[in-house]
Amino acid sequence: MKKDRSEKQAQAGDQVRIYVPDSRYSANPIEAIRELFKEVWSFRSHIAAMFGAEFRSSYRGTVFGVFWNFALPLVPLSVYILLVNLRVFPVYDGLNPAIYISFNVTIWSLLTGLITLPIMVVKSRNNESTRTAQPISVAVLASFARLFFDTFVRFALLCILIVLFAQWPKTNLLMLLPILLSGMVLCFSLGLMLAIFNVIIPDVERVVTIMLQYGVFVSGVIFPLGGLGPLKVLEPFNPFNVYIQALRDEVFFGHIANHAAVWSWAGVALLLFLMSMRFFYVMERRIRGIT
Repeated sequence: MKKDRSEKQAQAGDQVRIYVPDSRYSANPIEAIRELFKEVWSFRSHIAAMFGAEFRSSYRGTVFGVFWNFALPLVPLSVYILLVNLRVFPVYDGLNPAIYISFNVTIWSLLTGLITLPIMVVKSRNNESTRTAQPISVAVLASFARLFFDTFVRFALLCILIVLFAQWPKTNLLMLLPILLSGMVLCFSLGLMLAIFNVIIPDVERVVTIMLQYGVFVSGVIFPLGGLGPLKVLEPFNPFNVYIQALRDEVFFGHIANHAAVWSWAGVALLLFLMSMRFFYVMERRIRGIT
């Protein structure tokens, strides 16, 4: 009976609308990671072009040209090195203060950049992305190219300081790379989730900015938390402090003081990565207004 009725409706020219749920909502974290990787891979040439355009636009019309791309990343380090020469900072952990602070600031800038850049990019590219076929994930990845370039420039200065003060690294790359990668994954995952929340609640960006401005003083960047009395208890609970200290210890002393804290945060990073990939994959079309 129902079949006959459907056939009659079709013959009568009736339109039947069928609603099919977006497959993104049923995707698991592994499927989300795979699909996001495909998106980025298919737009890989766009990522390179976007970085090149941004790199050139930063010095276009200036007198010194490309010099600024190398000089500006060093400005924060130069301020601290100046203060070191003024004897403002003592020797910490047997390291020259210039090396201690330059290393910490380099890692801090990299990790915090992985949080703040997705927030800024998603906010600025959201309206543009609704008019193009380019996924927001492509814009986010392109913004990291500049962050990695700035990190490379700061690392080059750090190498010069290491040679000048003859404090040679004792690092084991087999331990160093997983720690660094873990910290980057944690911050990148956090940045993706906060970027989506910031589209919904614009106050998120301001709160994150304030927290990071104060956070630099309680993350072992300028001086170790051990010198702040009661704040020492925060050492294992602050991921920035944990990763900066672990990387510094591994590079200059060849061992890690607190393995438990490092690998605990590595577990959190993995869990947060899986959650953020699926969350970003599901929400990307919604914030762009695509149904």
